[in-house]
Amino acid sequence: MIDRRKSGTVWLFVKASLFTLLVPGTVVVLLPYLLLADASLGAIEFLGIGLLGLLPLVLGAALYLRCAYDFVWSGRGTPLPIDPPIQLVMSGPYRYSRNPMYVGILAILAGEALLYSDLHLLYFLLAMTVLFNIFILGYEERALGRQFGEAYARYCEAVPRWIPDWSGLKALYYKTFARVALLPYVGGTIIHILRLIYDFPLEQMPNTVVDWVVVVIGGYAGVGLIVFANRVPFEHLWDKVGYGLLIFHLDGSVVFHVYLLFAGSHDAMRVFPYWYSFLAVGYFIGLGLYVHRLNNRLYKERRS
Repeated sequence: MIDRRKSGTVWLFVKASLFTLLVPGTVVVLLPYLLLADASLGAIEFLGIGLLGLLPLVLGAALYLRCAYDFVWSGRGTPLPIDPPIQLVMSGPYRYSRNPMYVGILAILAGEALLYSDLHLLYFLLAMTVLFNIFILGYEERALGRQFGEAYARYCEAVPRWIPDWSGLKALYYKTFARVALLPYVGGTIIHILRLIYDFPLEQMPNTVVDWVVVVIGGYAGVGLIVFANRVPFEHLWDKVGYGLLIFHLDGSVVFHVYLLFAGSHDAMRVFPYWYSFLAVGYFIGLGLYVHRLNNRLYKERRS
């Protein structure tokens, strides 16, 4: 057995990365590809409701990567069953579910099934769900119980096997919404800086995938900001003005991109002239910094 206490963190990340490419990569990339090829589907049209599959796909990938990071950084091990963490991992997503890594993989498969609108991928998702349960109940939980003893028993009592309880979901939501709200401003700043440098027409930049990303992220962050306002009262006028601008921009962006999706054209982007990008860069940076301030404020409020 490798002495992981002497293994460097970089080497652990390398091993975790290789495992990710070989095992989860086979499950979420190679096998779905073979199923789609075997189905003889022909050309795949990335249109309509199938694009909603991008949401669980991206979130599932992010969840898996965060879990792999926790395995290396907190557990001093890898996701490989024969080279597991030497410390019980209870940080990050593992505070809300005992098996978030499997949840992430299943979310990726669900996103692929929806994105490609393919019944073969749906059956594959159901099969992997059954196999994961068999592996977890038949081997993994018993192995962890033998390795960590009473600590793992207490962990199982405190954290559900699959679905987090409401308090855990709510805490996770409060922690993530302001960070997610930063994405439209970071992305918008980059787009408008590129426009100023290369002088391309703005209506040529967006596409349907970008529209869906704006709708999903903007809606999520908008709801989060409303929740925030109910938890922490604003004492200053400029706080209220900044909050109003955030809600106006997020909701306005969502409505505008929903219109672009239904219209099937981005010609409406022509209403933003070239000089608008100069204003947009400063506007996005300012609102982005304000969202960062809100995030820090909520963090301090939760700790107090």
